[in-house]
Parts: sequence; structure tokens; C-alpha cells
Amino acid sequence: MSRVQTRRALALLAGTALVFAAGLGTAQPAAPTPPSAPAAPAPAAAPEEAPPQEAAPPAPVLVPPISEKEIEPAPPSPAASAKPAAPPRRTRYDVAVLQALDKVTAESLVFAAPVGKPIRYKGLIFTVRACERSTPDEPVADSIAYLTIDSQPRTDPGMPAPLVRQVFKGWMYASSPGLHPLQHPVYDAWVISCRAAAPSSLPLR
Repeated sequence: MSRVQTRRALALLAGTALVFAAGLGTAQPAAPTPPSAPAAPAPAAAPEEAPPQEAAPPAPVLVPPISEKEIEPAPPSPAASAKPAAPPRRTRYDVAVLQALDKVTAESLVFAAPVGKPIRYKGLIFTVRACERSTPDEPVADSIAYLTIDSQPRTDPGMPAPLVRQVFKGWMYASSPGLHPLQHPVYDAWVISCRAAAPSSLPLR
């Protein structure tokens, strides 16, 4: 065998060895794969609802009849119907008993003045508008008069009358003459009482 043939034989053997080695590499068994987790069970299907059914209406209940006595409203309770009693009113009289004093001469006079009628005492004219007495539930028994007092001096016949000047207007109290007194330099006056034949209870206007 020549040297050339010997080289070719060696090259052929080397290539065969390479092919055999490559085949062994590919023929190795593959690595085992890990076991997969068990699959979750599929959810159970919801049961189908039964179709609605019509319920039978309840039997009517028989109501006993109502008598006329039950229809009538209940009587009001005494506490609801009771009204507070109105306070008693002062009794009105149509005549006031007054007393006047002349401070210059010290002359005093007690006289009756009817309600609504002007009464003159010297230079004063008294006009009583109301006269009343206190009620029994008041702490002090009193006579109260509402009057006006005008000052008008007397004049001689044929002389012009002087102007009238009001010197007092308001309530006077018999129990307290100094509470609302007449302020005049010559005269003084106060209430004594109220009297009348027929007392009335008319409200003050």
C-alpha cells in the first residue's frame, strides 16, 4: 500500500469516529420533566332556579261590626276642658267722694263728684272719668279714681273768663294720697271713696 492510500484510510477512519461520537451525543436520554400540578376541578354549574309560582290570596278575615257607641268620640278629660279662671275685675261706681283743701284759708270740703260731670271747687274744676274699688284678692282694700283737674279762677260778671289750665290727670288712690298727688300752690285734693246705688262691672275704655 502506498503512502497516499494510507493517509486516505486514516482520514476515513477519523471521519467515521467523529460521526459515531456525534450519534452517541444525540442518543442520550433527555432529562425527566417535573410532574405537573393536578388541574383544578371545573366549578359545578349553578342549579337552575325554579320558575316563580303564583301564590293563592289569603282568605278574607271577617271584621265584627262597630256599634254607634264606639263611633262616638271619647269625652274630653277634665284636665283638658278645664280653663283657668279669669281674675276678678274691680267693681266700678258712678260717684267719687273727694276732699279738697284751700291751703291759704285752711278751708276743707268733702263733696261727691258724679262720673263724667264737671264739679267746681273755688278755682278748680274736677271731672271724674272712673271710680272703682279693689277686688277681694288684692292685698289692700282701696278706692281708686281716674280724674282730671283744671285750674280756672272765678271772674266777676262781665269780665272775660280766664284760660283753663290742666293741673292734674291720672289715677288717685285713697289708701296712698301721696302716691300721685295734685301739685298746686293753693289747693290740694284727694280721693276718699267710691259709691253708687247700682254698682257695675264695665271694663275701662
